[in-house]
Amino acid sequence: MAVEPNDPTAGRPRPARPQPPRPELSVEPLRPRQESTADSRLPKIATGLWAVTAALILALAAVIALNWNVVLSGVETAVAQQDSTASAADVRNTASATLISSGAAAAVLVLLGFVSLNLLRGAATSSKILMGAVGILTIGAAVTFSTFVSDASALLGGVLQWGPFVVAGAAAAATVVALLPRRPSRQ
Repeated sequence: MAVEPNDPTAGRPRPARPQPPRPELSVEPLRPRQESTADSRLPKIATGLWAVTAALILALAAVIALNWNVVLSGVETAVAQQDSTASAADVRNTASATLISSGAAAAVLVLLGFVSLNLLRGAATSSKILMGAVGILTIGAAVTFSTFVSDASALLGGVLQWGPFVVAGAAAAATVVALLPRRPSRQ
């Protein structure tokens, strides 16, 4: 395209378009901010109770780790009673796997509990379902674990006999508090 020599706008830039005036905006929240109420403390209480549950699980794990051979022989006795045809190596492997898998399951449940409590603070609907499931699974795992170690000797006042039930009670308390309905505050 050739530029004609007589065109007066050929070499000049076009003038900038004027900017339209900006509208004034004000943003108001759809829901007013809720004031702190007694119900807003429930997630903190549930988190504290879940932390107690985690501490109790760690204490039981420490007792087992410090007395591994005694606890392992107690679990081996229970395994040998259930399957008298198993070899000594199979009994030992089964008992070891039982204790290690119980510890791994406890670690996963504790982490899931903290995740669901964190979601619960954000008022996610699915967090109550997750917390209920984690609570029920933790209670069941603690009671089941008590049957695994029921033949272990009475260490530290029988902590392996009553300790799992204390864990189950703490998990139940944390779950109930987490699942309590929270009322919105009135302003």
